[in-house]
Amino acid sequence: MPRSFREKVAWISLSTTLVLYVPFFVFAWRWLAVLGPETTVGGIVTLHLMLLPVVILQVLLIGLGLAAFWLTGQRASQERADERDWAIDARATRAAYLSLIVLAGVGFYTLLPFMLSGNASLGLSTAVMFSPTSLLLLGFMAFVTAEVVRFSVQAIGYRRGF
Repeated sequence: MPRSFREKVAWISLSTTLVLYVPFFVFAWRWLAVLGPETTVGGIVTLHLMLLPVVILQVLLIGLGLAAFWLTGQRASQERADERDWAIDARATRAAYLSLIVLAGVGFYTLLPFMLSGNASLGLSTAVMFSPTSLLLLGFMAFVTAEVVRFSVQAIGYRRGF
């Protein structure tokens, strides 16, 4: 069964997000484990500088995928969104928002006992775990996870037909 343009975009977005951000988060978490808690501003700047090439590469890869679709004859501007597209997008957005709320709540209440007890968690000391750099990384991980959920629900929704 041929895939629609929007389904292909969802699959490309999902695959590039997984391929680029999973190694980034593994590398960033390992980097954070050796980071001292006193390097707050430097850690945040370094985290952003590490993230910048990943974001640029994702934009380029998605752009190349869209260009390939355009060259093969599928043009998004010629296809107007219909009710099915809106329903799939609404379902995907609801799932992403719900996953973001659940990750934020569960993450906070899971990490809180470690902070109060002073024990290390997830390979980090409590001083590093609750530093602004690690909280920024955890927040960004939650947003990327929500985007993975959104792209997954979109791709599966188009594959199922609703």
